[in-house]
Amino acid sequence: MKDKIFVFDFDGVVCDSTDECMITSWNTWQKWNGRNLQRRQVVDFTEEEILNFRKLRPRVRGAGEYFILNRILDEKITIDNQNDYELLLANNRENIQKFKILFLSERQIFRAAHPTDWILLHSVYPEVINLLRDLNLQNRLYIATLKDFLSIRMILDYYSVNVEDSKIVDEAKIVSKLDALEKILLLSDTTKEKLIFFDDNVTHLFESFSNGFEVYLTAWSNPIPEYLEQAKIARIPIVRNFEQLNLIINKG
Repeated sequence: MKDKIFVFDFDGVVCDSTDECMITSWNTWQKWNGRNLQRRQVVDFTEEEILNFRKLRPRVRGAGEYFILNRILDEKITIDNQNDYELLLANNRENIQKFKILFLSERQIFRAAHPTDWILLHSVYPEVINLLRDLNLQNRLYIATLKDFLSIRMILDYYSVNVEDSKIVDEAKIVSKLDALEKILLLSDTTKEKLIFFDDNVTHLFESFSNGFEVYLTAWSNPIPEYLEQAKIARIPIVRNFEQLNLIINKG
């Protein structure tokens, strides 16, 4: 009998949320700097703006770090590797929580005014959505994310993944992905050996991996080559496509 519990990160694993995050973070940055400017569509951005945002987006862990991303873009700061990013983050810690609050407020305004348009800015991966539906029916699915709960709820409902609220462990409930997995152990009344976690940001996986959880770096969205290399060095397995994902799910 299959008894594994599968835990999925959301952004970059279930869907590509880059367009929504780009719009929301741009609007938040304008308000942060006292500018009364607003964008609501991807076509409002230049190709260069989109490309530069997409290069940096996979490094962001949670809404507050869009402060860092926008500083990099605004001041044309060179980020060659994760250490460069972490140093900039360490020097701007005092602004992260404040920016997060403003970011989530901007997202709520957009989401409430144009709910369908907002949802459709997230390009879901149909193969993953289908897997989530099946795993949810088998009572073997949890979501662990630094995205806010209502966003997850609306997107999953739109695509008929009717997972229980208690199985969505969101940014308001956790301080790290390890924290999320430990909470899910209690919620699911299972053992560490029966939990499998998928995330597209390798920095989220190191701590969980070193604490004995089975984790996988997903690489079907927009993986940073550095993350793939770090996963190899740390011996964290990489799932490069949906066929490999299905094999892992079917084994469990």
